[in-house]
Amino acid sequence: MKRFAFLFILLISVCCLPAAEKEKKPALPKVKTLVKNANTAMKNRSRQGDAERELLGALGREDLSDKSRAEICYVCAELEENLNGVINRQFYLKQKYDTAAFFNYLQNMYSYLERCDSFDAVPDEDGDIHLKYKKRTRSLRLKHRNNMYNGGVFYLSKNDYANAYKFFDYFYTASNDVEDERLPKVAYWAALCGYATEQHDHTLKYIDQAILSAEPDQQPILQEYKARTYLANKNEQAWVAALDTGLIHYPRYDYFFVNKEDWFHSRRLFDDGIHLADSMLTHVDNYALYWYAKCRMELAKNDFEACIAYADSTISHDNKYTNAYYNKGISYLNLAVIAQESASQDMNNSQWQEDRKKVQDLYAKAKPCMEMVRKLEPENTERWGTPLYRIYLHLNMGTEFDEIDKLLKASQKENKG
Repeated sequence: MKRFAFLFILLISVCCLPAAEKEKKPALPKVKTLVKNANTAMKNRSRQGDAERELLGALGREDLSDKSRAEICYVCAELEENLNGVINRQFYLKQKYDTAAFFNYLQNMYSYLERCDSFDAVPDEDGDIHLKYKKRTRSLRLKHRNNMYNGGVFYLSKNDYANAYKFFDYFYTASNDVEDERLPKVAYWAALCGYATEQHDHTLKYIDQAILSAEPDQQPILQEYKARTYLANKNEQAWVAALDTGLIHYPRYDYFFVNKEDWFHSRRLFDDGIHLADSMLTHVDNYALYWYAKCRMELAKNDFEACIAYADSTISHDNKYTNAYYNKGISYLNLAVIAQESASQDMNNSQWQEDRKKVQDLYAKAKPCMEMVRKLEPENTERWGTPLYRIYLHLNMGTEFDEIDKLLKASQKENKG
């Protein structure tokens, strides 16, 4: 019996051990204590990094309210400002200082202020929002606004577009309710930084403001960047809308017209492509590109006569427009094939000679077109080689045919090798 009593007492003691150990765990420091330590570190200008790490370590605690988390982020922002101040004093005392660190502390400060605002804006249990830190975060941002601008310029000069964007973005955001003549320029730089780093949301955030503030000769380029960004985002509807805007405001800037015509062509909307070219010709009738667009669409429609006519119009405005010569030559070759298919096959029939002459005439008309393509693009054998082979063959031009035949064989051998 005594032995049983002893074991029962021992069992109770063992069961109580976890509870006892739990009671011995040190209590978590209060946020007020951590804030006090941070303020002491800032006052003494020592251990700021340690104080910041302690605050961040407490940020994920489940027992904290969102307001406490906002306070932690705000104090961390003050610590980063304090570290920035240390370098600032080194600058004024003409001591050696780290420029990148100076700006990075400011960047960290702005980042903490964003997090502070995010926690501060969390609704309470009743769904109401009570902003406790809004005035303080705004004041701290505005205090360092000029240095954020300088930070953007600093990183832009080093072609560090990712960091430059961050500073310009912080500056612009902090200045959205402040009159500042630098804002249009900052929007322009921010948009270019976003485009250079392929951060599409960054580009689109500022591109409209950048276009408005840019010099006239820069605006079409920025509109192109906007269109390209939509295309990279696979937002076809927005891309086409950006092309249309570009066509209206910058009709002589080829990107918008060429891509809209390609879009029509890929969807076999050939008449729409012709209509667009006609509308552009009402503004600029001497621009070869617009005439060529009609030539291209007519070729796609297999209207070879119309293609030839528009090719001639293109060449009349630009006598070195290779594609126009090519389309004209291809049209004549296609007409020759069609004529051959419908030609009389009876050599005793008087129509045979007339049909044969018609076919030969079409090949003869294709000849100078393809020879001009060769002259303008001598290295592009694949483009003019086969057409000229057919032309010289049908026109019985032995010397020219032999030369092309050898050239094509050499090219094929080279490609296989």
